[in-house]
Amino acid sequence: MPSLLQLPLRAAWRSALTPLLLALLVWWVVAWPSLTAMTSIPSVPLRAAGGGSLQMPAIGYGVGTAWFNSGGDKSKELILSVQAALDTGFRHIDDAEMYRNEVACGQAIREWLSRSGTKREDLFITNKVYEVDRGCGAVCEEMAPLDCLFCSPLRFLIHSVCTRDGKPFKTSPREAWEQMMALAKTGKVKSIGVSNWRIADLESIKDLEIQPSCNQVEAHPFLQQVGLLQYCRKRDILVSCYGPQLPVTRNFIAGSPVEAPLLAAAERTGHTVGQVLLRWAYQTGRVPLTTSSKPERMKEYLAIFGFELTPEEVAAISTAGRRASQKRGFWQSCLDYYKEDPEMEPESQE
Repeated sequence: MPSLLQLPLRAAWRSALTPLLLALLVWWVVAWPSLTAMTSIPSVPLRAAGGGSLQMPAIGYGVGTAWFNSGGDKSKELILSVQAALDTGFRHIDDAEMYRNEVACGQAIREWLSRSGTKREDLFITNKVYEVDRGCGAVCEEMAPLDCLFCSPLRFLIHSVCTRDGKPFKTSPREAWEQMMALAKTGKVKSIGVSNWRIADLESIKDLEIQPSCNQVEAHPFLQQVGLLQYCRKRDILVSCYGPQLPVTRNFIAGSPVEAPLLAAAERTGHTVGQVLLRWAYQTGRVPLTTSSKPERMKEYLAIFGFELTPEEVAAISTAGRRASQKRGFWQSCLDYYKEDPEMEPESQE
């Protein structure tokens, strides 16, 4: 039987521990979605410029579409959105010189690292040089406000082989790639790759010492570029894709051959059409890039690694997409340039 002295002590312990236990319970409920997201995102091997490979998260958070050339309130929104994405579990951030928002993005990452205690090397940052005529190395140095640029497993890409007006740069793809190789040899970047390159462009550098780690292109069921995907696989060039959910945001789906298999897969799995599109991209061998300013959407996107499409569902979506008209959402001004490569013409959907 407890003594009269022990009873007040036990009551005091209970009074002290109860708020602490409640605080821990609240923290666990709030943190659980982020913790599960962080532990469930797979990674994919990516060729390192100096030999060997890096591990890249199999989904990335893009900061270009909604925050292009951001300033003022848009910069504040970008900072909050990037930090929310990192809180949710994203560890792969995709930025570019063209977006003109590297200062805000860098601020978001620095503040989040300080708050979370996460190491910079635990983040994977992709950046892209657009103005290759100014020199890839010079542009890379100018993007230093991102701060984590040279301190993370960085993937640095050539953004395009033509200008936004659809005209070729004065610097040829081969010359630009030689500049990227020189940059890689300084050790400032750990992986170099390309974006929006055609097979013809990749062929022009296949004899050089360092080969691209990846080719980042637009991809979804309405723009599959199967020939390009197969070519990259043979060359051990990872394909990452932007715009994987474009069929939803641009309303390509309604009335198209893709509508039925997409809706059927969404109903069977109990997930949204947007999640099914991301999962289709992942299961067809691509690393999808997505974006949102809403934390609930971010959690939804990371949840794609908690379910699978059947091989039959993947095939049905792919087949239906190849029967539909090809639709390109970005770089419309470069259509004539892309059509010079037979593997990127609409007929290549079949």
